[in-house]
This record gives sequence, structure tokens and C-alpha cells, in this order.
Amino acid sequence: MAEKKQILQGIDNFKEIIDNNGYYVDKTLLAKDLIDRHDKILLITRPRRFGKTLNMSMLKYFFEIPECRQHDLEEVDVSYLFEGLKIFEEDKYREIQGTYPVVYLTFKDVKQKLWKDTYQNLIDTLANEYRRHSYILKSTVLSEVEKELYIKVMNYQGNEVDYTNVIKNLTKYLKRYYKKECQVIVDEYDTPIQAGYLNGYFREIIEFQKSLLVKGFKDNNALKQGVLTGIMKVAQESIFSDFNNPLVATILAEEYKERFGFTEAEVAEMARYFGLESEMAGIKNWYNGYIFGLDTVIYNPWSIIKYMYNPRNGFKPYWINTSDNRIIKEVMQLDKKEGKEVVEKLIRGKEVYKVLEENVVYQSIKDNPEVAWSFLLHAGYLKASKRRKDLFGEKFEYQIEIPNVELRMIYKDMIRSFLKEDARVALDIENLIQSLVAKDLDTFTILLEELYFKQVSYYDLPRQPREYEKLGLVEQKLKYENFYHGFMLGLLLFALDKYHVYSNQEYGLGRPDLVLIPRDKEQNQTAYLFEFKWDSTKGKKQLPELAEGALAQIKEKKYREGVQTVEGLSDVVALGVGFKGKELLILPQ
Repeated sequence: MAEKKQILQGIDNFKEIIDNNGYYVDKTLLAKDLIDRHDKILLITRPRRFGKTLNMSMLKYFFEIPECRQHDLEEVDVSYLFEGLKIFEEDKYREIQGTYPVVYLTFKDVKQKLWKDTYQNLIDTLANEYRRHSYILKSTVLSEVEKELYIKVMNYQGNEVDYTNVIKNLTKYLKRYYKKECQVIVDEYDTPIQAGYLNGYFREIIEFQKSLLVKGFKDNNALKQGVLTGIMKVAQESIFSDFNNPLVATILAEEYKERFGFTEAEVAEMARYFGLESEMAGIKNWYNGYIFGLDTVIYNPWSIIKYMYNPRNGFKPYWINTSDNRIIKEVMQLDKKEGKEVVEKLIRGKEVYKVLEENVVYQSIKDNPEVAWSFLLHAGYLKASKRRKDLFGEKFEYQIEIPNVELRMIYKDMIRSFLKEDARVALDIENLIQSLVAKDLDTFTILLEELYFKQVSYYDLPRQPREYEKLGLVEQKLKYENFYHGFMLGLLLFALDKYHVYSNQEYGLGRPDLVLIPRDKEQNQTAYLFEFKWDSTKGKKQLPELAEGALAQIKEKKYREGVQTVEGLSDVVALGVGFKGKELLILPQ
């Protein structure tokens, strides 16, 4: 009986997973796709931690001639790695395995804060690949001048031009040695570019990567096929426009849509293998939600592996804690008002359509809101589902959504940053939630008034009341009510660890503005229900009348009874909130 396979965490080397009896989600048909399509240069973009490096490692072991690995003492036939996997089901592909020289570069760890450190890491990566193929120095395929230059690059003595010539020169040398064109694999090509964007050396890294890649791929007759991966296509400085018609497969494209990340069937099979079928609902809620191509549902592989490694730890956010999310927060500050409104709509499950670009100009991320949303999509912080033509019929608009519970936590954190003026605000919000849970409505009211006064400006509002006649009273009143609703929703989302927060969900005979339902009903039988009423500073209604009007609606629409019946709770605290200008009043029912 075969030994049960184990989940191996944090390993992106294909051979290591197979050799150590690791559970492997079979993505070997990616090699078949590359063989069958005959595209000379391919760029495949996916979010971080979606299996790019493991897939590139698999391709390396599939295509590479064993002799290429002699420097690493791996000069053996590794065809056994693919036995029982899908790629070996046809003899045609079995015969191709191990027949090409391979140049393999991964830049996944090249992301230092200073350019000098990043440059050192770059040349170290390039020198190591020269070192891996240093056996060719013992042959006669290199001239003495070429050998001298090769040794300089390998020993970190070359200049920048020497290092940006590495792909071009090494493929030329290997073709001479093996008398075959090379497969070139470049993993996470844009990781150092993103680091440069964040840390102030964008120009330097763009120029280096452009020179390395364009010289290595354009009109290179020693190249059989070049495969690059990254988070997105960087539309900058002609990195890709200078190539000869590369195929670019982003998460919006149909090509390779099932080859990165886990499909629903793959996750279900994995859950069955490890006896976790009963947890599939939770797994789906927390970790799926991505759409690749037009309709393929994809799960986050990093989080699936982390969860299944030790399911007793329960469902937790794994993916969002794997890197610095600073760039996401900076992007969302581009248009704070519009960003806040969109995030609140996303959290509430409202429709949001955006034109999304497959080519991202990094320099525009902080200058152009539309580019910012495209960046968030490609980076894995949003998903795109339905699409439609824009108003002019020229571009596609996509419906964007938050993929899952794990990602929702990122947006909760964004709400915190939107509301935050100083370090005390976060503590004030936590105290606000605690006072509500303790049913200390006096303290809750005082803290809410303080936060409201400090955080809400008249300039945050959609328009001033005197402009009603331009837009129409009903439309403008709705904009104001949505603004106050959004402010309260943003605050109450901080209770998500203990409560479900429902906005405009049907209870009783209508839809109360906000309802907090305890996650653990065995330990907590208290729900909180909010209804809001607003009037302008020039309006005739005063705060008590507004708050009492909210309570009257709660009673008339039987909101409290509806929550008790639907949720099976014995205690529902109903609160009517009146807003007038920068003042508010809360009354309990």
C-alpha cells in the first residue's frame, strides 16, 4: 500500500515535493500547452503565491537535459518525477522530457529596499546561472575572450552591460554546446520592479530589466521558447512591445486559466484525500472566489495548503499576511473619497463596474484611479466577474468584487486607514465597539459623537444642500443618507471578528440599515439593529424627531421581531440614529 502523501509547506521546488512524497496538484499539462502552442515568447501573469515558481520549477525539470544539472550534482534522469502525472499519459510528450538546455532565473526574492542591494541580488542570480552551466568552460565551444568574460560574470567582476547580456550570451553558448535551441524560464520578472516602485529606484530597475529581457528575447536565434511569469504586464519603457508578438496571458485571458491556482475540482479532491470533505463550505467561503478567464473559479493555493496542513487551527487569513501590503494602501489613498465609496460598496456586495487594463503603467498607479483598480485586480485583491461594453462601446467594463473572507480583512483594514487621523482613532473605534457589546449606550454615544465630529467633514459629503435643485431632492437626499450609512458601516466592520455585519438585509417587513448578528449564538444571544435618519442643517426636523422617526420605522416594519425570528435570538438591541449636520443623537427602543 502506497504511503499517504503529506502536505509540504513553503516548498516551490518540484523535484523536492515529489522526492519527499508531497501532495502535488498536477499542473504538468502546462508543459503540454507550451509545446502545442508554439508561441516564441509568453508572459503569464498571476497574483503572488499562486504557484508560479513551482510551475516554473516543474517546467525546468521537464524540459532540461540532465547534463545541465551536473554542477548541482543532479546529473541524473529525472523522468521518474513525472510518472503517473498527466503529461506522461501521451508518448509524444514523454519523448520530449529532458531534451532541451534550460536557462532558469527566478527573481522572487529580489526586492530589497536599496538599489545597491537589489542590484547585488540581481547579479548574484545571474552569476549563479552562469555557475550552474560552468561545465561549458571545459569544452571548446567558447573562445578565450568568451571564457574570460564568462569567468568575470560568474565571479561578480562584470559591469552592468555584462550582466544584462547574460540571457543573450548564455543561450548562444548553450546552443553551441548542445546544438539545440534553449528554453528560457524567467520567474517573477516584476518582483524587483515593484520593489523599485515602492522604494524609489524605479528608473534604475526598469532600465536594467528592459535591457536584460529585450536583449535576451528579441531576435534571439538561440531561443526555442521564453516563458516569463509575474504579477502583471508592466507597460513601461517598451519592455514587451519590443518583443516579437509575445503572448500575454493575464488573469482576464482564457489561456492557461486552469494552470495556476487550484480549481474547484482539485480542491474537492484534496479535501477528500485528507478527510476534509465536511469543511468544503468553509474552505470555499474563505479561500476561493477568484475568476480566471471568463468563468473559471480558482482557489488561493497558498491558503489552501496552509489550512489543510493543520485544519485544527481553523480558518485564518494566510495569504494576506505573506507580504507588505503597503502598495495596496497607497493605491487606495489615490482618490480617498472615491476609494472609500467603492470599498464600502464592495463590502456591502453592491455592483461596481470598472474598466480594467491588462497593461499597467506603474508610474500611473498613484495618479490614475482606473489604473489603480487594474493593479488591485492583477495583484489578487479583487476579482473580475461579469463584463459589459462601456458607454462608448470601445472597452470592456468588469464587475469587480472582493473574492473571499480572507481578502475582506484587507478592506476592513483600509476602512481603518480611511478613518484614521492619528494613532488614537483606532483605539477609539475599538472602545466604541466594546461599549456597544457591553450595552453601555451612554459611552457608545459619546465615543460615536467624538469620532463623528473629528472624522466627518462637510467636504466629505457628496454636495451641499443648496444644490438640491440641480440634482433633484430625492437623488441628493439618497446620496447623503448613503454617506452616513457608509460611515457607520465602516465603524461597525471592526466588530467582524465576533459579529456578522449585514447592510440592508431583509428582516421583518423591510430592510434595516445595519444589523449585527453574533457569530457564536450559543455564547451570545444579543443582536444590534440600527436605523438612520438624516436632515440638512437648513431642514426643519431636529435630532430628537429624526431619531424617533428611525425608531418608529423599526417598530412599524417589525425589524426587531424579524431578526429574532430569522436568527433565533432572544435579545435584539434596536437603536434609532438621527444625523443633522455634524451632530447626532442615538435613542434605544
